[in-house]
Amino acid sequence: MKRLAIAVACMIPVGLAADEIETITVSATPVSIDESGASVTIISREDLLRKNATDLNDLLREVPGFAVSQEGASGSRTQVRVRGAEGNHVLVLIDGIEANDPAGDSEFDFSNLLTTDIERIEIVRGPQSALWGSDAVAGVVHVITRQSLGSAPPSFTMLVEGGSFGTIRDQASWRYQAGKLSGKVGFGQLETSGTNVARQGDEKDGYKNDTAFATGQLQINEAMALNYTLRYTDSATDYDKSSGGLQADADYEAVIQNLYAGVNLTHQLNERLAHSLHIAQTDTDSLYDEGGPVNREVSGTKTDLHYQLDVLGQIHRLSLLAEYEEEKLEQRGMVSRFGDPNQNRGTDVTSFAAEYRMDLKRLDLSFSARQDANSDFDDATTWRASISWQPREGTAVFSSVGESIKNPTFTERFGFFTNFVGNPDLKPEQSLGYELGIRQGFSDGRGKAALTFFAADLEDEINGFVYDAAAGGFSADNIDGESKRQGVELELSYQATDSFRLAGHYSYVDSTQDDSNGEAHNEIRRPRHSGSLSAIYQFSKGEMEVTATHTGEQEDTVFTFPAQTVTLSGFTLVNLAGHYNLNEKVALTLRLENLLDEDYEQIYSYASPGIGGYLGLRLKL
Repeated sequence: MKRLAIAVACMIPVGLAADEIETITVSATPVSIDESGASVTIISREDLLRKNATDLNDLLREVPGFAVSQEGASGSRTQVRVRGAEGNHVLVLIDGIEANDPAGDSEFDFSNLLTTDIERIEIVRGPQSALWGSDAVAGVVHVITRQSLGSAPPSFTMLVEGGSFGTIRDQASWRYQAGKLSGKVGFGQLETSGTNVARQGDEKDGYKNDTAFATGQLQINEAMALNYTLRYTDSATDYDKSSGGLQADADYEAVIQNLYAGVNLTHQLNERLAHSLHIAQTDTDSLYDEGGPVNREVSGTKTDLHYQLDVLGQIHRLSLLAEYEEEKLEQRGMVSRFGDPNQNRGTDVTSFAAEYRMDLKRLDLSFSARQDANSDFDDATTWRASISWQPREGTAVFSSVGESIKNPTFTERFGFFTNFVGNPDLKPEQSLGYELGIRQGFSDGRGKAALTFFAADLEDEINGFVYDAAAGGFSADNIDGESKRQGVELELSYQATDSFRLAGHYSYVDSTQDDSNGEAHNEIRRPRHSGSLSAIYQFSKGEMEVTATHTGEQEDTVFTFPAQTVTLSGFTLVNLAGHYNLNEKVALTLRLENLLDEDYEQIYSYASPGIGGYLGLRLKL
């Protein structure tokens, strides 16, 4: 249930005190942070501006429980794992539109999402399938781009920036209003010569991204409104080839177009009844040019239609939803001994869900349940329950438990590429997860702390690197035994003075998987230890932030035959960013990345960039 989301706040958003946010918007109805029953982080517009962030990769390293793995330079494919789960176990929404790529192993590639016109990002951790369906096993990331609608005056904003690795970035947006219609249109561009991703050689892997968007609202009358979102991205990324498990220089290019489109009609019938109709589509077209006679082309489309009814009361709230979702895959490529990649596939699911909430001042309860009728799999029931208790001012104890599922992807079931053959007989993965936490204010509200314990057991996990002797290649299969994920998240924030603030987190994640002998092994690309520390200083003409993020050592797989397991060294990245206001309309921006010039790999044999510096000019009229 994509919009029937429980809004929950564990506490300290990146760079924003929790008490500055009255409600969390990714919910069936607005929910205050004191009603939370699980963990949430908010990345605000102020955070994005202060950090001068280009994309979300470094920002997500500051989120508890998040592990970011990028294939080297800017624009390279980026995976995000939450609390030890898989990359396709986190659902990404853009203004309520499901953005996970059905043709890309149901993951979302964070490298192609520029921060252009993003207002805020709400991140919910923990099992969420009862609210959002198959992809939300470990959490939801909701990117919200709508802003300044309604009676806000027209405005124009622009940013130009340049710096290391031949990087040029520019973006502009214009807010308009014409009677009952208001909205924003704009674009963003990023182009960089990049760095060499391979360990050896000197061929640079460049990247170019063009993004255009339009969002707005038609206020039909006092009770009815139509909101719309349209976001289009056209990107081109240079990449290298794999040879003997290592990356080697190659003149390969991936050209990817992403389209996210949606409309949402809301109608407030009276003080107790409201309903909405949501229609959305995500379309991704990818072309991989590797210099052969036939290029590999993959297209994935997801169409979503759902209706929601809310029954509102002071103590009791009930939300009901009916949803139909369809996914399609089109793939074209060269026929090989492993099979014919030229195929069209499709699957659909019809769902009914409900969420009940009860607010008893210092005690808040919720329960959600969802029934999925799948075209290709058995019907599935998922659920979630949460509780939040505020025994006194500034203290909250919260807990949640839920069961989630993840359906096999098109790639796992039908993929044909290199030496991989899909397995159409795969079963959905099933996860039972829970968390228990406490958040506490201190020093008269100047400080905040939170401690959260979490655990999840995953059954029928899909291993996408299983050798199939009959096919003479690799395939996917459900693993016997359980995969266990458990850990702890600690968050701290302290406003030392009116102008100086410290914030940070530490995460411990233990994620293991049973082998055929029942012996547990660490899962790859999941560091046990990670954390961040930020120091933020505000002055009369601007603000500055220094952030250090640490990713502990982690294991990875060398994809040879037989496969090998290697340990990647831990690394610490130190970034500095800020802006100086020349006047009310013009500001200078600065961003320094990897100040210590750390030499590190996030994925085996993919080299990451060294130190980089960027200067820019921001204008608001």
